[in-house]
Amino acid sequence: MSRKVDLILGFLRYTLRTQSKYRIHSPFVFDFYKNVLTDHQDHSQFRVVNRLRKELESVSRFIKRKDLGARSKDFPGDQRFVRVSDIARKSSVSRKKGELLFRFVWHFKPANILELGTSLGLSTAYFSLAARDSRIITIEGCIDSASVAQENFDKAGLRNIQIITGNFEDRLVEALALMPSPDLVFFDGNHKMKPTLSYFEQCLQHIHPGTVFIFDDIHWSKGMEEAWKCICSHPKVKVTIDLYQMGFVFFREELSKETFVLRF
Repeated sequence: MSRKVDLILGFLRYTLRTQSKYRIHSPFVFDFYKNVLTDHQDHSQFRVVNRLRKELESVSRFIKRKDLGARSKDFPGDQRFVRVSDIARKSSVSRKKGELLFRFVWHFKPANILELGTSLGLSTAYFSLAARDSRIITIEGCIDSASVAQENFDKAGLRNIQIITGNFEDRLVEALALMPSPDLVFFDGNHKMKPTLSYFEQCLQHIHPGTVFIFDDIHWSKGMEEAWKCICSHPKVKVTIDLYQMGFVFFREELSKETFVLRF
């Protein structure tokens, strides 16, 4: 019960802090607001992911899911057999969030994308469809989930994705060696404070001014909220955008240090 209360109070705090478009004085952030956050164009690529999602939600076979902490409230325990359809419904990226990620990549056109947490591959598919010429490396701790994700990439003809399987602690160094200067890093693999900050610090060593970090579920728990506060206050970080469900981090040197809280 206490966790539910924390989530409710956290959402109320977020709601009270949200800013309208009339309070966005940064041209860069207003561009994000107009062309990413509130641009609801129905891209034809969405149908590809929607078809994959629908197919996954009908798959009744079980896979052995290794949970590294990202979705423990949906699937308690470190390892257990779970239906693919349940993972697709409960812990895959939602359409709303996935389409936002698509619009971000579509607008900013990152050439090198690193994802921590593939799951069944739906968020990765949104990235790939938004930038067919990009290079995507995605890390997944669960071998069975990675196998299903690869099946989805093959079905959709997505050829610009490389999956690395294994614990992030072991594989992130390898991924950063293969992609030493990522343009976009999506953190969606472990929703705990210490691992999140550890991955942040590792990736921080490889940024350039145009790099963007996106963190999923920044208000997942008190620990994630603390991690988000630490990230926002880091001296290398310039602008952060809190959408409650996700947080965007920019390092552009021309920007003033500021946090925006926008409704999503």
